[in-house]
Amino acid sequence: MKHGKVFLITGASRGIGRALADEVASRGHIVYGSSRSWSESEPALTFHPVRMDVTDDASVRAAVQEVLEAEQRIDVLVNNAGVSHCGPVEETSLDAGRDLMETNYFGVVRAIQAVLPHMRKQGFGTIVNVGSVGGKIAIPFQPHYCASKFAIEGLTETLWQELQGFGIRVLLIEPADVRTEIYGRSPHLLEKDSPYLDALVRFHAVKKKDMGDSADTPDRVSVRIADIIESDTNALRHPVARMAGLFLLARKFLPDSIFLWVVRRSFRVDR
Repeated sequence: MKHGKVFLITGASRGIGRALADEVASRGHIVYGSSRSWSESEPALTFHPVRMDVTDDASVRAAVQEVLEAEQRIDVLVNNAGVSHCGPVEETSLDAGRDLMETNYFGVVRAIQAVLPHMRKQGFGTIVNVGSVGGKIAIPFQPHYCASKFAIEGLTETLWQELQGFGIRVLLIEPADVRTEIYGRSPHLLEKDSPYLDALVRFHAVKKKDMGDSADTPDRVSVRIADIIESDTNALRHPVARMAGLFLLARKFLPDSIFLWVVRRSFRVDR
């Protein structure tokens, strides 16, 4: 991929999205990074900030139109915006599940539907969906987050097949744990009378450690993602961050009886 491509990256105010926007801008690309809001005290950005709420149809259409009016094209769409939630299936409200899916799944669909007609018209482009190892491996107490990422796996695989012959690549990024704020900023259910309380407390301790110093950094992960985008690959799935490839290989080849036991033990949720 030559320099000077026009990128639209959702969820660019922090974490992987912010690091990726900075990284691809440093490589000479024209980058528009979206967020629901941008602070007036925001330090100088290396990219163009765009206001976009991926849960709102009109907001997504307006942001895409803003980029098109400025640049006349969008070469790369990176669907990175996402949220998390922690709690047992039994105790997590349906409203909480719906809100998460609106961002993590339907937000991706909205952005694709807004950008794809223009990519088809120009005859080229790349759509990058940031999924998760959690889209292949169910994590206890993160049911709706994992469900949304499982859904992204199916959506992206379908899109890859539908767009063959249109000159548009589809890439699925599958990160393992990355040192971002997504888990710390997410709602955590810890009801004192919950039958899951002891397991939840142990799970939180493990998750906090996994998302801490032992996790890969957004900067390192963004370099790998940028390399994938700039390459000529047409492969669908791309594990990134430490241990991602190993986790996914284990999920593929180990029987459920062994693999799920390992997951339970790893997160210390066994009674």
